[in-house]
Amino acid sequence: MLFDLRSRRRKRAIKVVYVFLAVLIGGGLILFGVGSGNSANTGLLNNINSSGSGGGAEQAYVNALNKAQKKANAAPNDAAAWAAVGRAAYALATLPTSYDSTQGFTSYGHTVLGHLRNAWTRYLSLAPGKPDTLFAQEVAVAFGAPPTGIGDYRTAETAQEVVTTADPTLYQNYYTLAYDAYFAAEYTLGDQAAATALKLAPKSARKQVQSALASVKVLAAQQTGTTSTTGATSSTAASGSTGASGATGASSG
Repeated sequence: MLFDLRSRRRKRAIKVVYVFLAVLIGGGLILFGVGSGNSANTGLLNNINSSGSGGGAEQAYVNALNKAQKKANAAPNDAAAWAAVGRAAYALATLPTSYDSTQGFTSYGHTVLGHLRNAWTRYLSLAPGKPDTLFAQEVAVAFGAPPTGIGDYRTAETAQEVVTTADPTLYQNYYTLAYDAYFAAEYTLGDQAAATALKLAPKSARKQVQSALASVKVLAAQQTGTTSTTGATSSTAASGSTGASGATGASSG
C-alpha cells in the first residue's frame, strides 16, 4: 500500500488533504480549460498516429501535432514553436482515446504526454523572456496530482513555478506549488510556497490550509522515501517570496 491507513488519525489527515486538493484542482480545471530540427523527436512522433485515434475528428488533432512538430524541428531555437507543439500535444491528450475519466490517461495518452514533456523541456531550455502561462498551466495539470495528472511532480513543479510567478496573488497557486514541490522532494521550495499560501489565504481558511499542507509534506516524504531537512510548515515561516522564478528558474527544477 502507498500509505498506512490503519490509523484513524492518518485516515482523517489523508481525507483532509485530498478533499482540499480536489477543490483546488476542480477550480484549476475550470480556470485552465482542461478538456477543452531534432531527429530524437521523430521516434515518439511515429507513435502518434491514427492507430490510437477514434476517427476523423481526432485525426485533425494528430495532424496539428505533426505539423507543429515539423515546424519546431525546422526551428529548434524558436520557443514559440515548442510551445505550439506542447499545446497541440495537450489538446490531443485531453481526447477520449488519451484520457478516461474513470481510469486516467491511457497508454496512448501517456505516449502523447511524453511528447508534451519533451516540448516543455525544450521550451524551458530556451528561457523565453515572457513564458506562455497557458502552456505552463496545461503542463502543471497534466503532470500534477492524479486523476487529472500522472504524478510527475518534478515536471509539474517547473510548470507551476511559471504559473505562480504569472499570478502571485492567488494562494491556490502557492498551495499547488508547495504540493508539487514536496512530492518532487524540493522541500525548501515547498516550505517557501506553503508559507506564502498561508499568508495569502483568507483567515477563515488558514487552519485548513496549514493542516493540509503539513499532511502533504509528511505524506510526500513517506512516498518519496526522503526526509525533509527544513522546519515544519507554519504561517510565519516566510514573509512573502516563494523563490518561484519563472521560466529560467523553473528550468533548473
